[in-house]
Amino acid sequence: MGRKLIAAACAAALAPGLAFSQAEDIQNEWTGDVELAYLLKRGNTRSDTINARSEAQRESFNWRHLARLEAANAEQRNNTTGQDERSAERYFGSYKLDRKLDDANYLFNLLTAEKDRFTGYDYEATYAFGLGRRMFDNDLHRLDLEAGPGYRTRRLEEQPASGSRTEEDVVGRVGLRYLLNLSENAQFREDLSTEFEDDSTLTRATTSITSKINSRLSLRVSHVLRHNSDPAPGARKTDQEITVGLVYGF
Repeated sequence: MGRKLIAAACAAALAPGLAFSQAEDIQNEWTGDVELAYLLKRGNTRSDTINARSEAQRESFNWRHLARLEAANAEQRNNTTGQDERSAERYFGSYKLDRKLDDANYLFNLLTAEKDRFTGYDYEATYAFGLGRRMFDNDLHRLDLEAGPGYRTRRLEEQPASGSRTEEDVVGRVGLRYLLNLSENAQFREDLSTEFEDDSTLTRATTSITSKINSRLSLRVSHVLRHNSDPAPGARKTDQEITVGLVYGF
């Protein structure tokens, strides 16, 4: 019953927005960027690491869309067996639809999904909705704050001794999105969110500095942190990634 109610709420919240926003935004184009980072090691350590990210957004008078995709994969040679072994594999996607109420306040709907082979879960997915406020937006910086309830479902990789492999929880979500223009060609960004329930919190933070090379290409240094206060059995609480990648803007 709870899952059906959440699904109905998602459809009711997203469907009208998508229908009206498509009609209103038909003249607006998506803008964003694609980032690619590759690290190759040969010698005493043999490994290959590739990270890819993409973000696209579209904005009109009443609506704002934001879509994100991420993928990270790494293989490392086992010096004992001589075989290449997968040491990281993660996929993440999200879509957020904002309905502007005025120049500062808006209602948000957010869908996220993640698959990480090394967290102990087959997948994790969350839907959240609530109220957001753009605290300020000028030539120097911009700050958005959000808060609201949500629903999260996760599936364990292995069957526990007792109970179901699927975990379903009602959560609270708070989020922060900050942009700072360091100069005409450099930009700092912070994207932080926390989902919390009675027994655990799940925090995800992405910090980056982007420097333009030309009108289309940029260089970006990123740090991604994911912290789960109550991880699956055998998994660590905190994962971190630091990458330097080439970015193409569109």
